[in-house]
Amino acid sequence: MSSPFSRIRVDYRGIQEALSDLEDYVVFTVEPPWSSVKGLLAYPPTETVMVAEVDLATLDANTSRVAHARTAVGLGGGRAVDAAKYFALKTGCRFVSVPTILAADAYLTPKAGVRIDGVVNYIGDKFADEIVVDQKVIRGAPKRLNRAAIGDIYSARISLMDWRKARDEAGEEYDPAVAAEAEAVLARLMALAPEIRDVTEGAIRPLVEMHMTLNTLQFPYLQHGRFWPQEGTEHLFFYTLEKLVGRPFVHGDVISTGAVVATCLHGGDAEKTRADLRSFGVDFTAGAVGITFDEFEKTIRSMKRVGKEAGAEYLVVERGAPSESDIREMWWLVSQ
Repeated sequence: MSSPFSRIRVDYRGIQEALSDLEDYVVFTVEPPWSSVKGLLAYPPTETVMVAEVDLATLDANTSRVAHARTAVGLGGGRAVDAAKYFALKTGCRFVSVPTILAADAYLTPKAGVRIDGVVNYIGDKFADEIVVDQKVIRGAPKRLNRAAIGDIYSARISLMDWRKARDEAGEEYDPAVAAEAEAVLARLMALAPEIRDVTEGAIRPLVEMHMTLNTLQFPYLQHGRFWPQEGTEHLFFYTLEKLVGRPFVHGDVISTGAVVATCLHGGDAEKTRADLRSFGVDFTAGAVGITFDEFEKTIRSMKRVGKEAGAEYLVVERGAPSESDIREMWWLVSQ
């Protein structure tokens, strides 16, 4: 099956050159980075929407107010990109994604994260027509927010564990060639750890390429309600936490916390997972992420239910409930 990701144009020339001929467009953005990058645009937008929230009512109000625009530009992090994505989905206009951080792969995925009744729902099917990757602008963001890019790549390690378990215990179809491609991405990621930790010039383009490769590999499986080889139980941890506590997190950081949890659930080497994550400079600890033990415990105990509700069921969660001592051991591992 041909992947829509192959049709996305990725432009590494930078904001000033890549958007030089853009007219009749609306920018969805946040502060920062808007004040520091708006001067790079050759033509000012017809309207600038500062995205404070991505709740459904606000997004629909924005759509009604500026529905005349021919192009929607999402400039910023996931919130800005999701707002532009939703606008383009509703109006059918062209969608240009301009990430200024790489904390998640939302800048290239087709679903928009929208809050409905306080809960984030991932809706729609709107691929970017173009992604503008301004490496200088991205590298100017806090390093933590770009190190977090590894979350949606390292997740493949957990996803492969989930996939093999589904193959061995439930007879799930397994493609060794696809798995090998995902493993090659993971090997590339680990080799780039020093570059990613320091957020060097040599880190940004490979991170984008790895996000793109894994989403391309995942696409055929998404059509059948499966998430390998890119998303695994670590994402279920994130979605469950997000649903229960109702506040935003740095996506890649919490995905990394979830990777430690998922490794434990699989009976794997959690110390290796922790060491891998630390090699990128990612702080996956509960204190840094901003979660309490009560929230953590509730999340672990709710993953099975939330997975069922979302159609994201994983055998490692379905076929076993961690004990109190298991949860406390996992808590220790994500607290040190």
